[in-house]
Amino acid sequence: MASLKNQAVNSVKLTSISMLVTSVLQIAQLLILGRVLGPEIFGLIAMVQIVIQFSQLFLEMGITDAIIQKEKISKLELSSLYWFSIFVGLVLFLILLLAAPVIALLFGEPSLTAMIQVVGISFLILPFGLQFQTIATKKLEFEQITKNEILATTMGVLLTIYLAAFTGLGAWSLVYGHIVTSLIKSIPWMIGGYRNRETRPQLVFSWASINVFVSFGMYRLGSTSINYFTTKIDQMIIGITLGSVALGYYSMAMNLIMQPVQKLNSMINRVAFPVFSKIQLDSRKLRRAYLLITNMLTSFNAPLLAGVIIVAPYAVPILLGEKWQDSITIIQILCLYGLFKALGNPSGSLFIAVGKVRWSFYWQLFQLAIIPVVVYFASLSGEIIVVALAVGLLRVVLFYISYFVRIRQIIGDSLGELSMSIAKPMVHSAIMLASLYVLNSQLTGTGPIGIMVIDTIIGMLIYGLLMILNQRKLLVEVKSFFQKRTAIKEG
Repeated sequence: MASLKNQAVNSVKLTSISMLVTSVLQIAQLLILGRVLGPEIFGLIAMVQIVIQFSQLFLEMGITDAIIQKEKISKLELSSLYWFSIFVGLVLFLILLLAAPVIALLFGEPSLTAMIQVVGISFLILPFGLQFQTIATKKLEFEQITKNEILATTMGVLLTIYLAAFTGLGAWSLVYGHIVTSLIKSIPWMIGGYRNRETRPQLVFSWASINVFVSFGMYRLGSTSINYFTTKIDQMIIGITLGSVALGYYSMAMNLIMQPVQKLNSMINRVAFPVFSKIQLDSRKLRRAYLLITNMLTSFNAPLLAGVIIVAPYAVPILLGEKWQDSITIIQILCLYGLFKALGNPSGSLFIAVGKVRWSFYWQLFQLAIIPVVVYFASLSGEIIVVALAVGLLRVVLFYISYFVRIRQIIGDSLGELSMSIAKPMVHSAIMLASLYVLNSQLTGTGPIGIMVIDTIIGMLIYGLLMILNQRKLLVEVKSFFQKRTAIKEG
């Protein structure tokens, strides 16, 4: 158990570094592309990203999670899965090649056809290194994962920014940047994987040896695919009904909020999943782990998003330019969505870890029946702000429905504890937000940069003081976790 704790601690530290570096790079790319290209071209980029991200789910097919979840895997199983993954990548490439004109017609953007066809090349590249990275994740070997992610992201972002700023390629900049990122990400894993005799795939294939993995993966694929649709359906509908300019505003707002939130969430969930898997038979430990992670996520995300609300009117004109002014209110409203989206994600790791993949699948199916209806009727107003408000409020409602329907079945009745773990950080963030709003009303002679600096410093002081006064237990838990003691007490 001590070894697992130490591995988890080191994993958190390494993924923290990766999260910080890649977040900064991707947010920089987001801001530069938005400023250079404008809302309309950025809307095209959002459409291409929808295709890339959705196709990525089919490439993995949930099999990566199956490999991590299964305790022991034979050489025959790994080899068969490797060649199966390459075959899936080829099929994806061919599907995108043929479906690109239809997708472009759906969005009403003929220029998307060639971009989607070219971006499909990445799915011929990624499978060659994917399994080796999955094995490293299973072993909690995050040092190499961190190095590879930082290198690939850095090179891809720099190339994308250069092409957008100096060549006039527009949305094509993202396409070429994505392909280069895929190459740089895959090559080190492929080289290392083939050099290692334990991970080097053999020239054998047995469907009988992998059908269990594929079955597990198909439920996981169904769940993640539907989850992706429920996450992106708002952007799809806006792109189809309101056009690329409206989508550009909305996509920029959503990305500015979800980039830091997703990175933080990914950092915690990446470590939480293998740890949950190790303690999957102990419901008491699972309950403590889930509540601690929920409290941590709220304590980190709530003040961050409250800060976004207060500084958005000053930051957007400086970072993106006056042409993005219409996105400010959307950014502020979607902070509610970002918070509860982050709080809902750990449940996915929890259910996969205990082998309840079907539960997640059925839950995502339920959401798919609800979210598109709400978003569609909101979009009929012709106002992006109405859509933002609708998805934000709906996300809050879905979080609590999820608790009663799913989470309670695994960790037991803990609504009071769960609500308290969320309420305290939110109240602290609201106090911070109100204080900064009053302060800003008095800073009439201060420039926007000065206001943002003052808000950041004062906001951190206010929230930090409230944490010390009212959440000492969480601070002790986090401190002990990083000092290689247990953050989830036994007994």
